[in-house]
Amino acid sequence: MNTAAVIAASAAVWVLRFPQPIAHEYESQVHAVPAGFSSAIASWNALAPGGSWIDVALRARVGDRWTSWYEMGHWSEGLAGDHRTSLNGQHDVDGRVDTDTLVLAHTADAIQLRARVHAGANGAAPSISLLAVTVDREPDRAFAPLSAVRSAAWGTDIAVPERTQRIGAQGGKFGGGGDSWCSPTSVSMVMAYWAAAKGHPAWDVSVADAAAGTYDPAYQGCGNWPFNIAYASRHGLEGWVARLPSLAAMETFVSAGLPVIASIKVKPGELDGSPYPSTDGHLLVVRGFTADGDVIVNDPYGEPGSIRRIYKRAQFERVWQDGSHGAVYLIGPADVL
Repeated sequence: MNTAAVIAASAAVWVLRFPQPIAHEYESQVHAVPAGFSSAIASWNALAPGGSWIDVALRARVGDRWTSWYEMGHWSEGLAGDHRTSLNGQHDVDGRVDTDTLVLAHTADAIQLRARVHAGANGAAPSISLLAVTVDREPDRAFAPLSAVRSAAWGTDIAVPERTQRIGAQGGKFGGGGDSWCSPTSVSMVMAYWAAAKGHPAWDVSVADAAAGTYDPAYQGCGNWPFNIAYASRHGLEGWVARLPSLAAMETFVSAGLPVIASIKVKPGELDGSPYPSTDGHLLVVRGFTADGDVIVNDPYGEPGSIRRIYKRAQFERVWQDGSHGAVYLIGPADVL
């Protein structure tokens, strides 16, 4: 069995990279979370061509016992065969799965990952190069803003190409464009940035292609977080879903030249200068910070010419932390992440 190299391990995220991608069932060691958690999100990097697919599951330790295994998603590069989908209807006394998030009824103190591989009808085999899980105390982790402290990220503006989600017709193929494609549009922008930065044009994919490659038929949209990570990984990039505790933590990545995709929720009046009065869930690219620490983004809801925007630091941090408890996509070449 291949040994996974732990490349990130903390109370919030655990990332396992396989130096030689695995093509067999894998069950991780137990990862202890002494502070406790009540929600978890798995993500993965995999190749699943030719109708092959993988399934990823989580279980948690509550007190002196383990929960059942919860299916966190079936993944295939294509939609044929119905092997790319989240799994609805998972709900028992210990918890439930909301599309891509395991929500527990009680606080747990350890977690375990499992991945299984399934060959396609023509014998094509999938392989997995990375597995990750991020945990959180939800909904009882109150946002407590930190005093802004100047960092190396202040004054940084990464040249991420600007793209809009406002294409196609709402309700059309793959959930339609318009309000629905913020996630694949953000992924497309970040992939295009790395394509230019690393001289790898195959990483530059269109918004429509990213939508087709991330669509979750059970969710009926393109906003399944780990599916967006998996889509980028099938093109040769690496990534995972994480929850960051503050903008200070995000600045570590931005100062290293890594644009970050963040998930926000906005109520009326909470985010000055946004192209929407409110949103129940939206993803955008954080590309930098002004010299005063305000947040520079590519907001895909904007029309062409008004996608790059600057949001007030305190406002943005609140709609990000309150909205998703700091959820982000970290996507980049392996030598950067």
